[in-house]
Amino acid sequence: MSSECYTLWKIPTVRATLLNSCGQPVTGSCSTVVSNGIISVAMTKEYEARQEFFVKNGDGNFCVTKTNPPILKWINVTATFCGVDPELVNIMSAEPLVRDDSSSTVATGYSDTEGSASNANFALEAWTRLANTSVPCSGTDYGYVLLPWIIEGTIGDLTLENGAANFVLTGRTSNNSLWGTGPYNIDLSDASGTLNNHIPLLTPILATQHRRQLVVRMAPPTAACGCSALNSLTPSN
Repeated sequence: MSSECYTLWKIPTVRATLLNSCGQPVTGSCSTVVSNGIISVAMTKEYEARQEFFVKNGDGNFCVTKTNPPILKWINVTATFCGVDPELVNIMSAEPLVRDDSSSTVATGYSDTEGSASNANFALEAWTRLANTSVPCSGTDYGYVLLPWIIEGTIGDLTLENGAANFVLTGRTSNNSLWGTGPYNIDLSDASGTLNNHIPLLTPILATQHRRQLVVRMAPPTAACGCSALNSLTPSN
């Protein structure tokens, strides 16, 4: 067995994908947004605390020394962006869009609305650069982090001042994701018979898995303002 060692460094690109209330990607004309306006993605695990079962006998010595280990409940997520993409906001928080009156309407904003967080379901993928790898000078590897199901997305506080206003999204992961191996190809094959073919995740996301991190050789998708279509749950290229 061998291992590729690496250090995640910077975060040039993220992709948000709309999910349904069961945690499955939604096909449609406005289901995914790729952004290079990301500043940071903070992920903090929240655990059910360890249970301790320590019992002393009549002589003051422990006769039971057992614990139930901590159990991961979810991962709290805070994503900070340097600009506002209304359709990205809509996918990540379910806040309704505001559109103009042109013939092909353009999303120009969104409305903060009571109850929106209960309808927010999305996946978030992040690509990073690598500071150190065990394959020196390759220059082609990326860090890839997947949060397959984030719920309860909310938009953070807003400050208008003599400076740029950041857009902050908070949410938490959920178990029982139906992401599977995903609707996208995210890597290049290393197998001799399919070398460099585009491939999705090699193994599906399990019901108990909240995050996956790996090194991939396929470059991240191209960022663009606004959403794009997801036509199939099966990767096509």
